[in-house]
Amino acid sequence: MENMKIVKIIMLLYVIIYLTCNVSAVENDLVEYEVYYNGEVTTVYDAELKVGEPATIRAVVYLKKNVDVSTGITASGFDRKRKDQPFEVIEGPSEFTEVAREFDHNAGETVTFEWIVRPTDEAAGWTIPLNIAFTFYDRDEKEGYPFKFTAANIMVPDEHYSGPAPTRTTTDPSSTNQSPSQGSPGFGVVGAMLGILLAVVYRAGRA
Repeated sequence: MENMKIVKIIMLLYVIIYLTCNVSAVENDLVEYEVYYNGEVTTVYDAELKVGEPATIRAVVYLKKNVDVSTGITASGFDRKRKDQPFEVIEGPSEFTEVAREFDHNAGETVTFEWIVRPTDEAAGWTIPLNIAFTFYDRDEKEGYPFKFTAANIMVPDEHYSGPAPTRTTTDPSSTNQSPSQGSPGFGVVGAMLGILLAVVYRAGRA
């Protein structure tokens, strides 16, 4: 009976966290933003790509104020100035470790950045966090605010991708007046941990 009470409490906690995490996207006073890895709006901790296999990184930024946005993608553990990087951009608004900028947008607009990247031979045999770094510049306050978000923790086996090779192109960021969908990066990990805990307690209650 006591174990069943614990199960109910955990279930209630699970629901509360789920609702709380889905009330809004990641946000601050200037913007609300979401980062997607292959369509998943969360940090993906178990991603796997072969050398040369493409993946899509997308950032959707809804402006609450008159904000200029600079962003780019980097890899943890690799200097930005290093020539041989673990990933390369095959389509997107900037090269790997370089900056894409969107200026002169106003409150209420949504700016979208999207890259298609693939691991290089430098990444083979490593697990590498792929990050997206933002700087939001408030034109009214004349001040910049940097943020960094890990889109995916990517394991790259020492194998080469044998599928069709995308063509390298350069694209510009897009802008609309729609706000991003509601969601919260990071909930997947919390939900998974609570789910495991719930299963363990439930089994203990039935033993």
